[in-house]
Amino acid sequence: MNDTQTKTRESYAEELVANFDSKFFKVLSEPVRVQILKFLILNGSSDIAAIAKALPQDRSVISRHLRFMQEAEILSSEKISRHVYYMVNAVVFRAKLAAIVELITTCINECCPGGCK
Repeated sequence: MNDTQTKTRESYAEELVANFDSKFFKVLSEPVRVQILKFLILNGSSDIAAIAKALPQDRSVISRHLRFMQEAEILSSEKISRHVYYMVNAVVFRAKLAAIVELITTCINECCPGGCK
């Protein structure tokens, strides 16, 4: 293996690891956030009162998790009157997952000649 191949493999590996360390996976690694995500998938657009009613955590805790999920672009929100409604940002969610799958595929193809088992 020459220096160019080594640098290419390193860059693919670094890019892959950088994506694994992103806010996206931090959001999905927290059980409460996964519960919120599940709730919104099952119930659709909901305000914090509905979400907090369905979960055992305090409303303030739910609020912090919702903010973090919005920062990671997994959720979006819409303010209607005095209520903020949260929903899964399906376009971004799918795009982030697709990008990660593509990175994994590229990394395997470039870094594991002959395939990985």
